[in-house]
Parts: sequence; C-alpha cells; structure tokens
Amino acid sequence: MIEFVPLMSRRRRNFSMNTRLAWIIWISSLVLSDALTSLKPPVKNLANARHPKPASTTLVKRSASTKLGDYVDEINKKSVYLNIRGGGDAPASSSKALLREMLAEAIGTFLIVFIGTGSVMSAIFTDSLVGLFQIASVWIIAVTIAICTTASISGAHLNPAISIAFAAVRPSESFNWNKVLPYSISQCLGAVLGSWLNLVLYGSSIAAFEAKNNILRSTVSGIASAKAFGEYFVSPVTITTAFFAESIGTTILAFVIFALTHPKNETMKSGFVPPLIGLTVGGLISVLAPLTQAGFNPARDFGPRIVAWFAGWKTVAFTNSWLYIVAPIIGAVCGAALADQVLYADDCN
Repeated sequence: MIEFVPLMSRRRRNFSMNTRLAWIIWISSLVLSDALTSLKPPVKNLANARHPKPASTTLVKRSASTKLGDYVDEINKKSVYLNIRGGGDAPASSSKALLREMLAEAIGTFLIVFIGTGSVMSAIFTDSLVGLFQIASVWIIAVTIAICTTASISGAHLNPAISIAFAAVRPSESFNWNKVLPYSISQCLGAVLGSWLNLVLYGSSIAAFEAKNNILRSTVSGIASAKAFGEYFVSPVTITTAFFAESIGTTILAFVIFALTHPKNETMKSGFVPPLIGLTVGGLISVLAPLTQAGFNPARDFGPRIVAWFAGWKTVAFTNSWLYIVAPIIGAVCGAALADQVLYADDCN
C-alpha cells in the first residue's frame, strides 16, 4: 500500500528541499564567480587590445609574395581541425587557463543536461513530446550546441568517460591524467546546475504527475518520476543486459568521437563533426533508451541523481547508479582504442 502524504505537507517538504539545493547552487556560484574574476585580463592587456599593434612587415612581405591559395591553405592547416582534445595543441595550461577550461566543461554539460533532460521532463510530465525520436532529436540539438560553444576552450569532452578515454588512449601536453579530475568535477557541477534548474521549472508538474499516479518519491514507485533525472532500467531488462547496453553504446559514441577527431580523418575539414556526434547520440538513444534510458555519460547521470536525492527521492535516486558510471568508462576506453589503435593504427605515434 502506498503511503498517503497530504498535499500541504508535500509542498512544505519540497520547499525545504529546494531551499537546501538553492544554498548548494549559491555556494557553487560563488566558486565559479571567483574563478571568473581570476580569469579577467589585466588592464594593460585591455589597453593593448583596444590599440593593437600593426601586422609585422615580415607577414606583409610574405603575404604579398605568396599565392593567395597557398596562404589560405597554410592558415587552414592550423585552424581547420575541431578542438576536441582538451586545450587543443597548446602545452599544459596555466591555472587560469585550466579554470577557463573547467568553466567551459561546466557550461557545456549544463547545456546538455538542461536541454536534454528537459525534453524528458516535457515528455513525462506534460505530454508535450510524443515518441522516443522527438526526445532523441532534442538531445541531438543539445549535444551539438554544447560542443560548438565549448570545443575551442576545453575540447568539449562534457563526459568523464570521454575525458578518461582521452587521457588513457590519446594523451597529450594539453590533456592528460592531471586534468581528468578537474574536468570530471566541472562536468558533474554543470549537470547538477542543469538538473536543478529543470527541477525548479518543472516542480509543480512533477508534483501533479506524482499525485495523479499515487507516487511516493522515497519508495520504489518513485522511479517513475525519478527517471526524468537519472537513468534507470526495469524488468524484464536484467543488470547484465543493462551493463552491456551502456557499455556498447558508449563504445560506439567514443569510437565516433575519436575517429572524427583523428588528425588523419579528412571528415574533420568539413565542419560537420559536432552535428555528427550529436546525431550519434540521437541514434543511440533511439535504439538503447527503451532498455536503459541511454546514459553513456557518468556526469549526465550522477549530477541529476544528486538533485533528485535532495528533492526527496533519497536512496531511490541512486538505484544502480554504479552501472551508469562503470559501464560508460569501460565502453569509452574500448571505443577510443578501437579508433586510434585499430582503425588508425598506421597513423598513431
């Protein structure tokens, strides 16, 4: 029998939980604010920016003596590749540069979670989206936007599993194991912020859905509403099937990312890498979401679970959460290795 909770009591409880979440977000915002303040350039640099020095005579002479086509090709060689390597070709970054990269990872993951899980909430609690592909289409948009807006700063990993894969399979001066933890923390923080904002916006719709369906958040029935935050699988899907589905899904995603961003892949020059990655996510969601809700991203799953825990789902929020962390990490490393050490083996150093 499902325990009955009076509506006013439920509202007071939700208000209290939202207040606690607001305090956490406020403190996190202060930390980000301090980080942003430290990123501001000195005044003298701003003055130089207003009055840039003229181009050197060497460059002018060279451009005058070089064919236009050759000059354009030379510029393209330096800027054509999408930066999905965590800092691009730059050497190990300073503390200020690392803070900027962490901020980019937080913002990018925020966009993915806010827009992506927002589509899930829209479908479950308001019936605004119909059919799995409509939800998948929104995820395509979310991933594409997030990559395009942050890739030049941080490499747009936006996923701890992908960050681990880059450190393990394709380490460089600009990204290695030293950055995995800072990136992962930033990604989780961005996911928490995005999910919390969705909770604020959809709070009344969630409460109405639960009241209509006699759902109590802290019980097993709470999974019916908690699934708008983290991912869950239910019978007849077994834990083995779920683990394999999350692993193979992330393997495919990582393979596509590493194959598309490999320096020898001519597709990179087309500029279609972000939407291709977004389409990969959408395709995988269409196939695997009926089984496991298609996570493939520990931050995207764990961050919203934290919000759900504070919002009243308690231990229900973390049901089988380990699977959505371990399986994507294993899958990401396998997919990266398949691209770099098998498909492009002759081109790897």
